[in-house]
Amino acid sequence: MKKRKRIIKPDGTVSTLVLITQIGVGMMTPIALCAVAGYFIGRWTGLEAPAFIVMMFFGIAVGYRNVWVMVRKYTQNDTPEEVIPEHVSEAEAEFRKWKEERNTADGSKE
Repeated sequence: MKKRKRIIKPDGTVSTLVLITQIGVGMMTPIALCAVAGYFIGRWTGLEAPAFIVMMFFGIAVGYRNVWVMVRKYTQNDTPEEVIPEHVSEAEAEFRKWKEERNTADGSKE
């Protein structure tokens, strides 16, 4: 079987368009679903406007959260920073970092 050439570059314009489309869908879907749910809840309870408005704001909040997570995932570095607990001093943190570098260079773990 013949190998195909990869036409789409992973960091090209196509991936940017995909991200923009995902942001649009990730924002509009919760808003639309919550608006429909607010309409039906309002008809069921007899409070059409308040239920619709509350559910619409809930949908907006969920949509913004979806966009935040997507953009953060897209812009995040591959190597996360080491989280150092507050009770560890800077010297201890540097020692741990040095020890980890030494262990990776030696290929062994203590």
